[in-house]
Amino acid sequence: MLDTVHRPASFDSIVVGIDFTACSAVALAQAIRIAGWSNAKVHIVHVIDTNVVIDLATALTLLQQTIRDNLTKEAEDAWREFDRNIPGAAGLPIEVSINNRIVGILRRAREDKADLLVMGAFGHCAPDVGMGTVATACVRKSMTDVLLVRDTAAEKGTAAFKTIVAAVDFSPTSLRAVEQAAVFAAKDGAELHLLYVLSPSWGEVHYRSPSPLAPQQQKKEYREGLKSQLAEFCRPALEGHTGLRARTIVHDHSGHRSGIVEYAGSIQADLIVLGTRGRTNLRDMLLGSTAEKALAQSKCSVLAVKPKGFEHPLAADETPAPSPMQWLV
Repeated sequence: MLDTVHRPASFDSIVVGIDFTACSAVALAQAIRIAGWSNAKVHIVHVIDTNVVIDLATALTLLQQTIRDNLTKEAEDAWREFDRNIPGAAGLPIEVSINNRIVGILRRAREDKADLLVMGAFGHCAPDVGMGTVATACVRKSMTDVLLVRDTAAEKGTAAFKTIVAAVDFSPTSLRAVEQAAVFAAKDGAELHLLYVLSPSWGEVHYRSPSPLAPQQQKKEYREGLKSQLAEFCRPALEGHTGLRARTIVHDHSGHRSGIVEYAGSIQADLIVLGTRGRTNLRDMLLGSTAEKALAQSKCSVLAVKPKGFEHPLAADETPAPSPMQWLV
């Protein structure tokens, strides 16, 4: 039985992890823009990775606090330079901490009771496709939804999303993804593509027949039935969004996971929204294979929506303070 859709009127708390790169500047600008239409409070965090101070702290024990204080002051000075070119950023407080970057960002999200974590998809080195290791790890382990912003052009940070793809696999989590995608599409006036990737077997040839297994009429009827099922599945998440431009798409592709990224690229989508899955009995949280593929191959921003009740020890209230070497990534 599917979860009852509960559509949030707005986000309440948005945490933004920044590293003073161009990509994180655009992510911050997007977070401020989203906070504007959702009346959310924005919390900014910069985490100085523990690796930066381990060697110095070991060799210069008496100067450890001075080293930390200087690094913190440098980050605060960098923030005052960084926020000048981001509309709405001036005056926002920033928290600077020394920790493993993933642990520090997730702890900030937990303490601020964030319902959205926003990050740049990568740091100084921009991959042609996909997301950076820190961003991907935060998606795996965050207990809240995560928006990874891939753009680096400054003007993109204040631009509304124009074309949004919501990936559907008829799971409860994908319905949550449609719900969030509909909120963004309605607020931004974007076109929403409700996508199901079909990996059909009807093109195969039976060993006793020289022709494909399914006739053309049967294929057409199957696809039409699947589109009707898709529309009905998504309907509860779309209700109440007046004027929403939504399309149901059944896209044939040999691989379900690659099909999402391929379709998004074919229509030049600027945001993919999809649900994540994971098993909490593992030491490191594993995303579902579809989410992993999207993070590895996407050329646009990705909003990863967590399952209901998702938990991970790195983001839970009882998270112990890590030792300097404990959470090296």
